[in-house]
Amino acid sequence: MWTCPKCLRQFKNTGQSHYCSDIETVSSYIESQPEHVRPLLAKLAAAIQEKVPNATQKIAWKMPTFWLGGNLIHFAAFKNHIGLYPGAEAVAHFAPRLEGFKVSKGSVRLPLDKPIPYALAAEIAAWNAANMEANETQKSNDGMDTSKMAREVYPVPPFVSQALDDKGLWDLYKARPPYQRNDYIGWITRAKREETRQKRLAQMLGELEGKSGYMGMEYKAK
Repeated sequence: MWTCPKCLRQFKNTGQSHYCSDIETVSSYIESQPEHVRPLLAKLAAAIQEKVPNATQKIAWKMPTFWLGGNLIHFAAFKNHIGLYPGAEAVAHFAPRLEGFKVSKGSVRLPLDKPIPYALAAEIAAWNAANMEANETQKSNDGMDTSKMAREVYPVPPFVSQALDDKGLWDLYKARPPYQRNDYIGWITRAKREETRQKRLAQMLGELEGKSGYMGMEYKAK
């Protein structure tokens, strides 16, 4: 058995690739990987950052992630490949240029025994960034009729926007009356604790998905 010197977890194979629980940055993630993979990951991260200079690096879903108002792209190291996770829409758009790679919905496998397409990965991230910018005004409460509202109007925060993206619920959200959309956002964002915000967000997503209910009250969506 091999014990990781950083997280002290034990594995069958020496130097086995894994996620250390104390990893909080992209650079520390890269440093935690086997020596032969580190330069590949570093070059991939550098290519994406150069192409999308305003993007922020962080760890999300236990993977290196580039963020710009939403997740642009994730990547992760495995024994024989690097997994690239730009989302289903990006994978479909770039499908002709991804021939020869194993793809599934939202992900691409980059084999370690073949040249890594750094420029293409960076271009995919930039395409996602451009799409997010183009959709920014649509993914908000902008344009909502507030003429009959006496209450404060709340903008959709990035974490709610991302959740609606991930669940594919924007159309159902926008189908709700303006007062409901605004009330949902105000109700979620006024919570003082992160745990409460996430609980309220989950309730909103469930009610939208089920096309019934409104903040715990009876409502039948059309």
